[in-house]
Amino acid sequence: MTSSPDDTMTPDLARLGRRVRYLVLLYLAVVAGAAVASTVIWPELLASQPALAGVPLAASKLGIAARLVALTALIIDAAPIIWAAYHALRLCQLMAEGRLFTAQVPQHLQRMGVALVLTAALQPIGGALLSLGIGYFAAGQGHIAFAFSTDHLGVAVIGAILIAIAAAAREAIRIADENARFI
Repeated sequence: MTSSPDDTMTPDLARLGRRVRYLVLLYLAVVAGAAVASTVIWPELLASQPALAGVPLAASKLGIAARLVALTALIIDAAPIIWAAYHALRLCQLMAEGRLFTAQVPQHLQRMGVALVLTAALQPIGGALLSLGIGYFAAGQGHIAFAFSTDHLGVAVIGAILIAIAAAAREAIRIADENARFI
């Protein structure tokens, strides 16, 4: 049961896996596009970042070095969520292939959960780096801000729930494999 497709899986589940895959790819495109747009193309958009509240941001003072620092901070901020999206894509692929009841599913769920917990931890750090870098380049002074919200806590809780679901799925697969040996 750990590597063969589930014969009872409906085509609707496979179709759902493919559709969710498109949503995850769209999300990744938006994240990448927003990071590049708000740093390289329109640095005025950086003013909407919570970590930059109170920083006198003059987009005209932001040269290429400042924009690259901002892009790096946003990449640090987004890296764990991109890692979670990668594992979501892998889950969608398994779903589209009809391999929902394999050992790979809990592995990807657990990694998504860990990535979401890391996201909650790294977003304030990425914001602090962003405020420090932009504060230095835009205002000529060090300005550091930590922005932590209930959104960060919520993402961490959802990540912990995914880790728990992965553990339950791992146990269910183990029991199903054990029962399959008796039949």
